[in-house]
Amino acid sequence: MLVLACVVMISAASPRPTVFIDEMVKAAAADDLSRFDAAVERARTAIDSMPLGKARNNFRRAITIGDDVSRVWHFAITDAGGSYYDEERLPFYYDHLVADYRGYARFIAEYSVNDHGLMFYATRETRAFLLKELETIRRRSP
Repeated sequence: MLVLACVVMISAASPRPTVFIDEMVKAAAADDLSRFDAAVERARTAIDSMPLGKARNNFRRAITIGDDVSRVWHFAITDAGGSYYDEERLPFYYDHLVADYRGYARFIAEYSVNDHGLMFYATRETRAFLLKELETIRRRSP
């Protein structure tokens, strides 16, 4: 009986990841970076109370995507040439996205600029790509 009560308490206390993911998606749709960052931070705090398993792994992936969205979004609004990022201004970011998101290299190629061998990648389109990834995670979450 005691074990059952503990299981019920743990599952009742566990956050629903979709609530936090929805919050991130809505903040992005409203173009509200501070709200988006707050949603990512709330999600980061909430995941600690979740039991191990597939739902937690998906939620962690959503938080990682949120961090990537936040990074490129902050860059876009703070850098004078924020419409595009490159290896100098966001070191290893392109390589990270290519390694972590299947299809990113093919997607962003259409929006990239090659200036005498220096590659520049569109921040707005990068953010849109990442938000689609976040929405995919949302659909997979219980």
